[in-house]
Amino acid sequence: MKDVLTTAEAAQMLGISTRTAQLWVETGQLSSWKTPGGHRRIPRQAVLNVKDRPVQQHFGVRAHAIIFAAEGRGAGWRHAGLRGLGLLLHISEDVQTVREWLALTPPMLIVIEGADVAERKRLVAALYNDVRLSQTTIVSLTATQSDQPVLLGPQRVQIGMSPDVSATSAAVVEHLMQTGRDEVEPSTFPKPWNERARLAAVRQSGLVGSAPDPGFDRLVRLAAYALRAPIAMFTLITEDEQWFKSRTGFEGATTPRDWAFCNETLIANELTVIEDLSKSASFSQSPTIAQPYGFRFYAGAPVRDPLGFALGSTCVIDVVPRTLSENEREALTTIADAASNLIRLRALEQEIA
Repeated sequence: MKDVLTTAEAAQMLGISTRTAQLWVETGQLSSWKTPGGHRRIPRQAVLNVKDRPVQQHFGVRAHAIIFAAEGRGAGWRHAGLRGLGLLLHISEDVQTVREWLALTPPMLIVIEGADVAERKRLVAALYNDVRLSQTTIVSLTATQSDQPVLLGPQRVQIGMSPDVSATSAAVVEHLMQTGRDEVEPSTFPKPWNERARLAAVRQSGLVGSAPDPGFDRLVRLAAYALRAPIAMFTLITEDEQWFKSRTGFEGATTPRDWAFCNETLIANELTVIEDLSKSASFSQSPTIAQPYGFRFYAGAPVRDPLGFALGSTCVIDVVPRTLSENEREALTTIADAASNLIRLRALEQEIA
């Protein structure tokens, strides 16, 4: 009996389609790793664990948003995004694709455009009655809605749908930031909408304060080498500090969170580059700009847990302003993804042990 399975073999064991198994792998619901050739491999024990404990019962909400876009508006949503929420986006105009995504671990947010159209109206009603989505915020967007959002229940809101997708996105973000369930205390630095859940994910990871790990150390050294940077780090962002799981070129193990350039990476939820920190309104007065640090350049990409929560970032820092080439951007993003995969592998090792 093989201890390592392909995605197709795992799907057969679970009695699901290969596509569904792929989605479970992509969202971390089914533990896996990638071979040097780029093929996914899944431990048999991970499949048995899922069979013993159904996915929806074993995992909580994931740091994802599903957007059911109106016809012809998907591209606009991919361009506009939902900046500041801390969520990975899945956007489709196809109801069957949306239903496949909804079969996975519940997302933190669902946005449905054209919610006053018959088919979509029925979908909204079904989602409201789905007990699996009790912790999910559902935003229905209608063409007939008034200017002010209407609360339809806990984490249920109806908002007007503007002809302009960017304006619609901005209205959703504004409402969630002002009234969202995950709001935290005001601070001098920006925080994503899902900050409370993100902090819980950081705690649950068990990484803060943990012993050095050669795997993360190698990735940090690779980041410094690939981007020709004197300083590279894997940071974990807690409520009031940033803690360095691994670092090179910097002596301290931690700094106050309001010093953390990685706050910007958490907000953007993607690779973030600040070419000249001294010209940034957010950091021009930061102690790290002055001596003895003299930092001038920052680039960081999110490092995520298996459910998509950004725990921190893999970042590089320089003492001179600079730009990054496309190859350097891709390299840093790839290294951060490798750190995320290493977190998933460590979690799998603990689960199987």
